[in-house]
Amino acid sequence: MPPAPASVKTGPEAADLWEVAVALPITQTLTYRLPPELGAAGVGSLVQAPVGRRTVTGYLLAPAQEVPPVKLRRLQKLLDPVPRFGPDMVPLFRWLADYYQYPLGEALSRIIPGGARPSGGRQETWVALAPQPATEAPTSRLGPRSRALLAHLQEAGAAVAVSSLRPHFPECLPVLRRLEAKGLVVLSRRLALQDPLKSHPSIPDEAPHLPLAPEQELALTAIIEGIASGSFSPFLLHGVTASGKTEVYLVAAAQALAQGRQVLVLLPEIALSHPVAQAFRRRFGPRVTLLHSGLSEAARLDQWRRIMLGEVDVVVGARSAVFAPLPRLGLVVVDEEQDAAYKQEGGLLYQARDVALYRAKMAAAAAVLVSATPQISTYHLARTGKYRYLNLSRRVTPQALPEIHLVDLRTQRGGGRALKIISRPLLTALEGVLSRGEQALLFLNRRGYARALFCLFCGHVFQCRQCSVAMTRHQAGENRLICHYCGFSQEVPESCPQCQSTAIKQYGVGTEKVESELLRLLPGARVGRLDRDTAPHSGRALAVLESFAAGDLDLLVGTQMIAKGHHFPGVSLVGVVAADLSLFFPEYLAGERTFQLLSQVAGRAGRGETPGKVLVQTFHPEHYLFQMVQSQDWVGFYDREIELRRRLGYPPFTRLALARIDGPFEAAVAREAQRLAAALKREVEQDGDLRSRVQVLGPAPAGLARLQGRYRWQLLLKSYGRPALATSLGHLRRLFSPLPRTRLNLTLDIDPNNLY
Repeated sequence: MPPAPASVKTGPEAADLWEVAVALPITQTLTYRLPPELGAAGVGSLVQAPVGRRTVTGYLLAPAQEVPPVKLRRLQKLLDPVPRFGPDMVPLFRWLADYYQYPLGEALSRIIPGGARPSGGRQETWVALAPQPATEAPTSRLGPRSRALLAHLQEAGAAVAVSSLRPHFPECLPVLRRLEAKGLVVLSRRLALQDPLKSHPSIPDEAPHLPLAPEQELALTAIIEGIASGSFSPFLLHGVTASGKTEVYLVAAAQALAQGRQVLVLLPEIALSHPVAQAFRRRFGPRVTLLHSGLSEAARLDQWRRIMLGEVDVVVGARSAVFAPLPRLGLVVVDEEQDAAYKQEGGLLYQARDVALYRAKMAAAAAVLVSATPQISTYHLARTGKYRYLNLSRRVTPQALPEIHLVDLRTQRGGGRALKIISRPLLTALEGVLSRGEQALLFLNRRGYARALFCLFCGHVFQCRQCSVAMTRHQAGENRLICHYCGFSQEVPESCPQCQSTAIKQYGVGTEKVESELLRLLPGARVGRLDRDTAPHSGRALAVLESFAAGDLDLLVGTQMIAKGHHFPGVSLVGVVAADLSLFFPEYLAGERTFQLLSQVAGRAGRGETPGKVLVQTFHPEHYLFQMVQSQDWVGFYDREIELRRRLGYPPFTRLALARIDGPFEAAVAREAQRLAAALKREVEQDGDLRSRVQVLGPAPAGLARLQGRYRWQLLLKSYGRPALATSLGHLRRLFSPLPRTRLNLTLDIDPNNLY
């Protein structure tokens, strides 16, 4: 082994040096001295560090392997007594920053609860019996309250919070202090950590658990073998709606826990994570917690502390829960794996499904991707043997899959304006549902009352001042136009600002309009609505879902928040109001997402005793996608879609990265995008390895050409293989060097969900 350079020292002289990821937009880590007074700090500790004239926060990653040839500064302060992560998480974080081309310190400040803010936490008093058991001669002289407290602690068998004793033993702390003075108990101070599953109401359990069907047994056996194998074992659990997929991974989790391993379960929506977390809590007790961005920052940080203190073995949550610092992972589950919500769309643009797979690989754990309509790329990996394929082809209940009918909106003429939204066949079916005391879901993936307002005379469209999109009319509340991208709003105008005409018309419908039409057409119906307007936070969404599950509502109108994962036995009818909305979107994923959404929402029907029926309103019933949705032919849809992607060079046959340049001045953005694209194309063309493997497409204005006051241009990189893409992105970052006065940003989106 060659000797270290003279300017670099290793070994004992580097013992007090640490590698630190600071919360700054820099790609490298920094090295600091750890002073003796911070001796309690270790891997994952949040510290305060000097950088230049500033003081920033950072995380300790590892003892430094070498000493840089510069004067090193000292860390200033330990900001939290509990580390935020352990050594096992450091390789994951390094991979994350490298793969998604994002500064490591900034990434950690975004994904770890509490950000980079110090937090000491609230303390509470705990009590336990003294290590030496009390003899009968001391205890015989105690009063009845003291003896009762000792008996309670003996029965508990472990330390308990004094606050938990107060309902049974009011004003017990003075008594406990006297018992401590006698050497009978030990009082201690601990962090008071919140439990979100205790504070939130539980959704009632479903019907008694049925014995596993043969297909479930086969899937479970395979997953248990994967957990026990001691090697990375990826599975695709592909099952029709109501086929018992959740029960399979619940039982698999029990096996992982029995082997001393831990479990991570991801759901795409916060509202879906609560009932699944409650199901795990009912089965496995208090060592289950819930983790998602809808919790307060303090509550999220408390869950991380509980995990780091060894109090949790099962974490259930939404996208951000993928980073929960579980050190002994044996099972990782990604339910509804196809869902676009697993991709973070701001800041660190990670894909939680892929991070979960990487975590499972690092931990030599089983990874189970679960879906009724898997992502095309995931199904391709299963078909080609990269993942083990597990199929649940039948519902576990006696009910068959619902019948799906296509309603041709081209034939639904006349009968009043309302029938353009609710067709005659759908209205008749809804009337039947109400007469029989059943329930129905109506799905439309657009919120608001009208999608756009325009002038009938001059054609002026009322757009957001900050974004290049039409504003949506919201009638409830203040009757305003709102931009769904930046939140800008204004009053609904009485006249056109261009020609002063009062002939203002509205185009398109949203869930608010559907709700009002249902109330008009079916005045006796109890109608609810679930979208981000009615449920801006998870608590409100759960309240609406609980009300519908309890039968307090007859009809529920909603966006994709109602489309997946929910079990409503009373729902016999699902109506899709406008199935064409997403089909003709200029995206290679448009067909896949439309098929998935329609199949998922159709699966909410007929899960109880009454057979299910689905009515899909469309102007294109002859389109092959709707035909395959009607016949529920996932394999046929996959075969057709995969061939299109093979010919056009889209994933899973290529890797994609989207490079977006944005800034306040349109000309400067366009000029830099064109210069950057030309320079990168030259680099690729001159590199023999890249020339045959990488395509640079563009530049062009983004589909959403202006967002929050900033103009956006983009170029798309297509690559046959990850290494070639990484090399090209390195060239791109090096070539991006705009003048400071232009205030331009470069954002790299690896494996983008949206190409606009």
